[in-house]
Amino acid sequence: MDEAANVPALLEEIARLRRELAVLHGHNRVFNSLLDNAPLLISTKDLEGRITMANRHFDVLDGYDAANFVGRSVFELFPPEIAEQLWRNDRRAALEQRAVLEEEAVHHRDKTLHTYMTVKFPLYDEHGQVNATCAVSTDITQARAAEDSSVTDELTGLKNRRYFNMRFNEEQKRARRDGRLLTLLLLDVDRFKQYNDHYGHPAGDAVLQAVAHSMRAALHRAGDLCFRIGGDEFACLYTSSGTEESLALAAEIRTAMAAHAIPHRDNPPGLLVTLSMGAAFLAAGAELGLDQLYLLADQALYRAKHLGRDRIAT
Repeated sequence: MDEAANVPALLEEIARLRRELAVLHGHNRVFNSLLDNAPLLISTKDLEGRITMANRHFDVLDGYDAANFVGRSVFELFPPEIAEQLWRNDRRAALEQRAVLEEEAVHHRDKTLHTYMTVKFPLYDEHGQVNATCAVSTDITQARAAEDSSVTDELTGLKNRRYFNMRFNEEQKRARRDGRLLTLLLLDVDRFKQYNDHYGHPAGDAVLQAVAHSMRAALHRAGDLCFRIGGDEFACLYTSSGTEESLALAAEIRTAMAAHAIPHRDNPPGLLVTLSMGAAFLAAGAELGLDQLYLLADQALYRAKHLGRDRIAT
């Protein structure tokens, strides 16, 4: 009798469980649909770097094989330099137990290198311990290209004044962190107006391109930055161990430019295109803003002109 009395309650419980299961199935379908169709790379890794889940969008990547992707380490799936950047950011998210936002680069199937903005965050087990990481990445390659176009000088290919202003604080912080001397070098072409007046603006454009080439030839280390500020005015921002090294790098630009041997009849005594430069320095512990450092470099450039051009002044 008691068992019969319990039957309606059991049927109601079963019905409730079925309703909840239907809701869960619905949620699961939505979740799977998001995973399969969102234009994002979504994956999880264990704490040894093995991929435990990856959505279907990973098929855009070079070398992706759905049957052999999950369960393998990033170091088995990607070139060493790419695998290291991917795993480094996962480790940070797990060790610091926070979301980490970084740009990462991977190759697509067409062998082009794409830039992704990735957020990585820790996952926890039932005891509240980190046991995995999740990564969600969106392709920002086109956005980066558009942004790069807006800060790049079309004639020379150098970054422009806008980018110079954007990067200064970052470079100052990096120099301070590394205990290095930050150098701002301003330079321009001696008697450039007279050159344009005599040889014409197309020839003047070729001179500006030669200046840019000379700057790149001398400043090619990671972290060296070259800019066209406007007209025939250029700037370089780089770090060094001291003023001697900084001035030696500046001298290499003059040497590279001299190698072009571009005639300039209105620029005695050598009658070739030459550069004047002004250098200003910011020690690692110094507190000096961009406007102040720029003024110091501009004053040094004026001294170089006053002393006879074709030289570096500080």
